[in-house]
Amino acid sequence: MSWAYAALLVPCAAYMLALLAPSAADLLCAHASMACAAWGDAFLRRAAPVASVHAAIQYMDRALPALGVSLVLAVLGYGATYLAIAWSHRAFAAHGLCGRDLLKRTGAPVPESLGLPCAVIYLVLLLLFIPFRHFGCAASLYADHAQNLALYLSALLSMYSGALLGFVDDVLDIRWRFKLPIPLLSSIPMLMVYIAEGGATSVVVPAWPPVLRAFLRRTTLELGALYYVYMMLLAIFCTNCINILAGINGVEVGQALVIAVSVCINDLLYLDVPAVVQQAFFGRDVQVSLPLHNSVDLAARHLFSLHLLLPFIGTSAALLAWNRYPSRVFVGDTYCYFAGMVLVACGVLGHYSKTLLLFFLPQIANFLLSAPQLFHLVPCPRHRIPYLDAATGRLYPSCVVWEPRGMRGMLGGACIDMFVRMRLVCRVYDTHGKVLGVSNLTLLNAILVFCGARPGLASEATKRDDVALRVDALQGTVWLSERGLWYAMMGVQVAGSVLAFLVRYRLANAIFP
Repeated sequence: MSWAYAALLVPCAAYMLALLAPSAADLLCAHASMACAAWGDAFLRRAAPVASVHAAIQYMDRALPALGVSLVLAVLGYGATYLAIAWSHRAFAAHGLCGRDLLKRTGAPVPESLGLPCAVIYLVLLLLFIPFRHFGCAASLYADHAQNLALYLSALLSMYSGALLGFVDDVLDIRWRFKLPIPLLSSIPMLMVYIAEGGATSVVVPAWPPVLRAFLRRTTLELGALYYVYMMLLAIFCTNCINILAGINGVEVGQALVIAVSVCINDLLYLDVPAVVQQAFFGRDVQVSLPLHNSVDLAARHLFSLHLLLPFIGTSAALLAWNRYPSRVFVGDTYCYFAGMVLVACGVLGHYSKTLLLFFLPQIANFLLSAPQLFHLVPCPRHRIPYLDAATGRLYPSCVVWEPRGMRGMLGGACIDMFVRMRLVCRVYDTHGKVLGVSNLTLLNAILVFCGARPGLASEATKRDDVALRVDALQGTVWLSERGLWYAMMGVQVAGSVLAFLVRYRLANAIFP
């Protein structure tokens, strides 16, 4: 979408806020709201037996408070973020915030840290959303949850600090050993308010294997302070795992978007949206219910999660439009830290942190695959991105050639042997058949290895005069370009979400009856 279309979205979305917000008629622009409703009545009366569009929207706002406002803010966020990046990316490059795309034939600098405009606009939208959420929930089924702004503001503060510390990392280029605890600092405001509000610290004991509940003699287990340690580790993991799984255009934003959309679908399963729509717009006498556990608290928490995630999806989609192949901007660590904190805030404050982890299955797999290099059991170069053959545009797995002392200990060798048997890693040989190293242990390289490609020259560590690396391919190799690898990675992410839903709603019923 061009910048002109994005600019058109901003006034349209701002105008629709007056119609969709439950108290906007009194707070902002009552005349515009009534005019829009009168115009809509003439159109919708032909298709649905409704007395008034305004009444239908008010009914939906009572049943699903402020959800329509969140949808409009998502559209507004898309247009505003697209325009903000269009107007600011050259300024970032002019001040030295730019980098070279290692997978492109030309070495033209690309502006980076453009996750900052995305984060700023998202946070401004959430601030504007506060009165709509407050007034919308006050006269609804969720009135008891409308007044608790402390958790909402603590989530905002954690996201603010996550974006700020991510931008500091982009500017100062902090080393990895110091990067890891940064998300812990961002999560402190949210955790402190969670403690002050007396948040639950117990977990349900699995019913399978049966001996577990028999041994503990209880169905729930109180973790106490250990639960807060778990949430801190969750914040560190969810933030850094998005950053680790990077290297090609659009992959950081793409994986965050798939996870956010998956969580939104999970949230909608706790809300009887079809019945609300039928009752509001088609006048059908449908019983609106709370489908899971008949719990207002569960429905309110998942509605709260939707309020946070829908604007995030809108702003991230605009960033992806700039960051997708061929990338015109880089997102930087700013977006990775910010996106991780948004997802963590939804999972922790929505009380579904275990379900959230299920949607990170590809990131968990990438971490387990990368662990031998991250813990230096196998040598780890600075860049582990795939290697581009400039003549053909094909990507090869990058490789690491270790020094004569090789891997550290037998554990690294055992991990490599297991990954080789799983066709996730391949060994690198010289012309005499001697093993010199392996392909780098990342999920992106693993996809290329699984498709049949074999390593080529990838880094300065492999450019040795006395070594002639053999570049070959398996029969039936599926060659991938950078764009093709992005689609493959997004396919893996979507498959991970499908598996997560199967585990959550099929397998979990047997483990947690």
